[in-house]
Amino acid sequence: MRGSKVMSAEEAVRWVSSGKVLAVGGAGGVQEPDLLISALVSRYRSEGEPCGITEFHPIRCGEVLGRGTSQFGEPGLVSRMIGGSFWPVGETQLVTRIIRNEIEAYNLPIGVMYAMLEAAAARRPGVLTTVGLGTFMDPLQQGGALNAVSRERYVRRIEIDGETCLFYRSIPIDVSFIRASVADEQGNLSMHAEPADCGSLLLAQAARANGGKVIAQVKSLVPAGSLHPRNIRVPGMLVDAVVVHPEQMQTTHVAFDPTLVGDARFDYAEVPPVTDPAIRQMLARALAEARPGDVAALGFGVPGYLPALALACGRFDELVFTIEHGLVGGMNGYAAGGRTFPVAHNPEAIVDAADQLRLYAGGGVDIAYLGIGEVDSVGNVNVSRFGERIPGSGGFIEITQGVRRIVFCTVLGERGHRKFVPKVQQITFSAEQAMQRGQEVLYVTERAVFRLTRDGLTLQELAPDVDLQGDILSCLGARVHLPQEARRPWASGESKQRESED
Repeated sequence: MRGSKVMSAEEAVRWVSSGKVLAVGGAGGVQEPDLLISALVSRYRSEGEPCGITEFHPIRCGEVLGRGTSQFGEPGLVSRMIGGSFWPVGETQLVTRIIRNEIEAYNLPIGVMYAMLEAAAARRPGVLTTVGLGTFMDPLQQGGALNAVSRERYVRRIEIDGETCLFYRSIPIDVSFIRASVADEQGNLSMHAEPADCGSLLLAQAARANGGKVIAQVKSLVPAGSLHPRNIRVPGMLVDAVVVHPEQMQTTHVAFDPTLVGDARFDYAEVPPVTDPAIRQMLARALAEARPGDVAALGFGVPGYLPALALACGRFDELVFTIEHGLVGGMNGYAAGGRTFPVAHNPEAIVDAADQLRLYAGGGVDIAYLGIGEVDSVGNVNVSRFGERIPGSGGFIEITQGVRRIVFCTVLGERGHRKFVPKVQQITFSAEQAMQRGQEVLYVTERAVFRLTRDGLTLQELAPDVDLQGDILSCLGARVHLPQEARRPWASGESKQRESED
């Protein structure tokens, strides 16, 4: 008989040694291996070990300050961090250390990082792709490095049959922290209560291929052989330790909501309306770009409320909304009035985030709705870095380089000069690359719609009762091309008509 793999968090984290590579799963408020991270940090504070580790996470976990990957800012614990996203708001100790050049830090696209795990799992040298060309991932810019001490080359430009590609080097993993809902005593893992699955199998396979350890945090334990094999996401042969955490939450703020995993139905009558007039008008215009039957990718931030508006307009059932964390259909957490974005009430399907991002990169959805941090006169967009704030690129680059029709969504309000700037601080979306790919790109605000053309940011249309000079041009820091035909009225459509009648 195989022995039990159950042990305490304190015992399990002793497998993390100084100078090794630790990979961590999860995404924001979901699948956070919180007990494992806390145990590791507590051990470091009391013993000074492990130190100088390299921490690798495709998506940062932890939804509030002091949780998840934000805890790796403890001085001396981490010497190098490689992440697909960092921290969207607030000033964490981790980000402060990056700004002060106290640790190396690299931001790579989420989907590419999952592909790097796959490469490591198969002992391949790396990932060859066009994702990241023309952005700050490109070695002609920063190569993903976030500060002056980050000199390691994880990305190289390579010519293949006359085409320029980027090569992302795979990184061997020594220990992986993953999370599941339940395990049996032999380590077989089920994700049945997890509202998203963020690369758990890839994390386990990558560590296994390198002779490393896989530590799984779960809420409950069942006898060996009692789980249905079709419900096993990570087989026990890949798992070295199971840590039971009876207080494990489904998300940061919710103990368990059955509507997030198909065990009950969420009543869409409970979806709160979009009440902010500017956001409502902007989203209504953005929604007019969707065609019946479209599959849409939704980005973090204000685009997340689009399904709620589509519901109010009678268009929700015409479209399939997806998000990068593997959710297909349903109403995401923001639109449903919650505080956690990467979940869906009444999802049609929950696939692995790695699989969803591969679909996006390949242009497998029809249209993308994404937010804007900054946009410049050329049409470049920055969502990844703003001075000393480092949200990171997330899945933004895979989406914007794969999907043919892109609608960027933002509200001018009083922040026009900060949103529309002469030059973005960092290029997360390359207008030049988009033009070469022949993508259709709009920038929709509550006052005007701009289109990406060879002339750069080009005015397409004005909202009703908007003065071009007083309400738009005087509010922008970016130069805008003004063709004569752009002075036409706001585009109409079935969704716009329904919105005005609502």
